[in-house]
Parts: sequence; C-alpha cells; structure tokens
Amino acid sequence: MTFDLGEARDALRRTPFVLHDLVAGQPEAWLAAKPADGEWSAHQVVCHLAYVEETDWMIRARMIMEDGPVRPFPPVDHGDQTDRYAGLGTDAVADHFGKLRATNLAALDALRLTNEDLPREGLHPTLGRVTMAELLATWVVHDHNHLAQLHGALSSHYVADVGPWRSFLGILDRVER
Repeated sequence: MTFDLGEARDALRRTPFVLHDLVAGQPEAWLAAKPADGEWSAHQVVCHLAYVEETDWMIRARMIMEDGPVRPFPPVDHGDQTDRYAGLGTDAVADHFGKLRATNLAALDALRLTNEDLPREGLHPTLGRVTMAELLATWVVHDHNHLAQLHGALSSHYVADVGPWRSFLGILDRVER
C-alpha cells in the first residue's frame, strides 16, 4: 500500500487554493460553459465540491472511527447541487468550500489517526466494507477528478477559437462544439 496520511492531508489542504485560483474573477460565460450536454459547468463542479465537503468525507471518517462497519454511511446525492447554492456566485461557493475544507481538516486532525487506524472499516451503502485509508485516498482523488473536470469545462469556452490546434488539445475531445 502506498497511502500516506501526511501526503493525503497535504493534497487536501491544497485543493481550495487551486480551486480559488481557477475560478476567482472569471467571467460568467467561462464559469457557465459546458463541454457537452450532460456535462457540468465550472460553477456546477464548484457547487458539487462544496456539497460533498458538507455531507460526505468527515461524516464517514467519524462513522468508521465510532461505529465501524455496523451501519452504512448515509447516501450522498451526486447530482447537480446548484440549487443548494442559489444566489451565490462561483467565487462565493469556492470561498465556502475553502472554509468547509479548513473545518474538515481540523476535524481530521482531531481524530489523531495513526497508521493503525487506516485499516479500520466502515460500511458504504453500495460498495460494502471500505477502509479509512480507502476513504481518505478517495477524498484526494475525488478532488483531482473534479479539478480535471473543471479544467475541461473552462477549456470548452474557447473550443471554437483554437482552430486547427484542437487536434492537439485532448482536453477538448469531449467538447461538442
């Protein structure tokens, strides 16, 4: 196993800064651009990240520590969460995410996890038994997955403007324009 708690925590600490730098002050057209029907805009990605920061990771980490695999984690809605943050611009949602992440990292630190805690198990409602290490690794990769999705959404804004270079820009392969 290559999982390292310190490295994972550091990666989680960085996400709000990367997210903020990508969206802060961007024109609304960039933040609303969708690569294709059914794909999320940058604003939708930011709303999703804030939502799962509120409803997922630390709730499940605490359940692993307190309950083990006795009762399943509560389900998380993986749909569009923009209604939850209606009236907030993308910058405000990104700032909210940053505050949530800081709170969650403080809560993670308060658990005082050791390497002996990493194999502890919880019960995912569809995946079955999962370990603390798997949950934390998934939290990190989830961030990276959605940052890549965010890059794709932002890039789609200029799909028509790159001309013949489009064939060299794999990030635009899924864009329908």
